Amino acid sequence: MATTAARRRSARLAAPAWLDGRMLLGAALVAISVAGGVIFWGAARETAPVLVASADLPAGHVVTTSDLTVAEVKLDARLSSLAVPEADLNTVVGRTLAGRVHAGEMLVRPDLASGPTIGATEVGMTVPVNADAVYSGLRPGDAVAVLATRDKDKPTSQTVTLLERAVVYELAREPGRLAVSGGSDGEPEDRALTNVTLIVPRAEAERLAHAVVNWQLTLALLPPGTASGGSGP
Repeated sequence: MATTAARRRSARLAAPAWLDGRMLLGAALVAISVAGGVIFWGAARETAPVLVASADLPAGHVVTTSDLTVAEVKLDARLSSLAVPEADLNTVVGRTLAGRVHAGEMLVRPDLASGPTIGATEVGMTVPVNADAVYSGLRPGDAVAVLATRDKDKPTSQTVTLLERAVVYELAREPGRLAVSGGSDGEPEDRALTNVTLIVPRAEAERLAHAVVNWQLTLALLPPGTASGGSGP
């Protein structure tokens, strides 16, 4: 009789196998939930070191090390692809700014010019060109000399150097016409140049405008790094 009672008490104390499985599963789910929460909040508070302007920087400014500082900021997916990380500092120094960046603003990749920019003492002026009288492979950033011819087809005709150096800012091409020569990649181009916008010193703008209206202009391609200067009529 005593043995039977002991067996009954033992049966009541022993947990069913299915109950042990549910408890283990529940404990595992709680652990996973806690771990996921820790990861989520850690990611939500994660910051990255990015470059920030330490002073107001104008468009056309060449970036130096002293122009930038580092800040820890939280970035979403879109901003993280635009922001310039601290690790890229050496690649940014020496680049030209495409637009103004205010002090304390985060530097983003569109702030860095990919081509020539117009400085504070310069202007962009458009010069019409004949397709058969200019190198069709001309590209933004190329340096050219501007020559002016007066009294074309007359005994008094004379050609002088109007600007010893100007930088090509942009080119316009006319669709549907064949260029005289091939492009820089060796393939023929299907559009010919119609005008070229040049970056010139503001002090030379009036002389160039007068020449555009009254004389015939020729652009001569120069080697990179040619010293600037100007002389002419």
